[in-house]
Amino acid sequence: MITKIAWRNLWRNKRRTITSISSIFFAVILAILMRSLQEGSYGQMIDTAARFYLGYAQVHQNGFWEDKSINNLMTDSEEKRKKILSDQNIKGAFGRLETYAMAATDTLTKGVMIVGTEPEGEDQLSKLSLKMTKGKYLSSESKNIIIGEGLANYLGINVNDTLALLGQGYHGASAAELYKIQGILKHPNPQMNNQVVYMSLPTVQYFVSATNMLNSYILNVHDNRLVDKTVEELKTKLDLDTYEVMSWAELSPEMVNLINTDREGGKLMTYILYVVIAFGIFSTILMMTIEREREFGILIAVGMVRRKIYSMLLQESLFIGMIGIASSIIAGFPILLYMENHPIHLEGAQGEAMAKMGMEPILRFTASLDIIWPQAVLMAVIMVICTIYPIIHVARLKTVEAIHS
Repeated sequence: MITKIAWRNLWRNKRRTITSISSIFFAVILAILMRSLQEGSYGQMIDTAARFYLGYAQVHQNGFWEDKSINNLMTDSEEKRKKILSDQNIKGAFGRLETYAMAATDTLTKGVMIVGTEPEGEDQLSKLSLKMTKGKYLSSESKNIIIGEGLANYLGINVNDTLALLGQGYHGASAAELYKIQGILKHPNPQMNNQVVYMSLPTVQYFVSATNMLNSYILNVHDNRLVDKTVEELKTKLDLDTYEVMSWAELSPEMVNLINTDREGGKLMTYILYVVIAFGIFSTILMMTIEREREFGILIAVGMVRRKIYSMLLQESLFIGMIGIASSIIAGFPILLYMENHPIHLEGAQGEAMAKMGMEPILRFTASLDIIWPQAVLMAVIMVICTIYPIIHVARLKTVEAIHS
């Protein structure tokens, strides 16, 4: 009975009810879009770093990550690979050998990063073969190289041209060789796009005189939310006196700190938005309560206990909140799905600024439900809090004065 009365009370003043619902609707929609853009951007940063360079986790020689020296390599073995792949969350593991060298043409030179990799494993993780703009992707037998589009443009070279590489090999050995360019790719990371050279693992091992050696195993996983658990499980299977296992978060703590700081700033902005909306809703409920003093006085006079009036007021607020929240989710989730599949591509100064930070000039969104339900819970809490004053007001109400108000 009280619920039916509360529902009918909402529509006694349709304009006021619709205004309150609309304020909740737009507040939740805006909050969802803000959080979706934030989390989508973080996902893009992690995706670019993990899939196109770091991997979701790495196994390497103890101490390698501190100095990244070409002399701190480990021997590749089938036994280590089997131990790594024995974890159920490990989708794939491939060896990588990285070093730096000077790339030279007839007229120009540039420092480059050489990535020796297993092409099949690299492509499974990062889909590099889809990033090729000219030529063809590497094969495990290939003795040629592929380079970033930015590097190719800087040096003025193209597919089938020859590039000279000069660097330092394993334990002081000389490393100098001429390589034919079999492909050019547009790397999603602008910094790597301007300096990366990919070779097959055996080719770079020959280049630095480190046969059957590598500096890390790059791990791909089925579920990136379980990376930390997977890393802990691998640590129990490997000799930690010789090897170290690190997740992408440990490999790039600066990115984790940046994301956490920015995330808290985003939450603060959302809270400010809700505080502004809360005051608007509270003022509406306050006005509605004062206007209905005579109604409350008559209800008390005819014998309705105040507890039922409290329940009626609370249900009215929750009805407004539920309608606003439900309508925002029904309208907002399809918008998030569309934005997730149609990211915004930035151009001009904004795109260049993102590229300089090592990110694709794209604004990504995510349609995760973990973004939506906290907004719904927070708005429901706000509606309950806004009802506290009307309940206190009714509790202090004097029946005779209320009837004659």
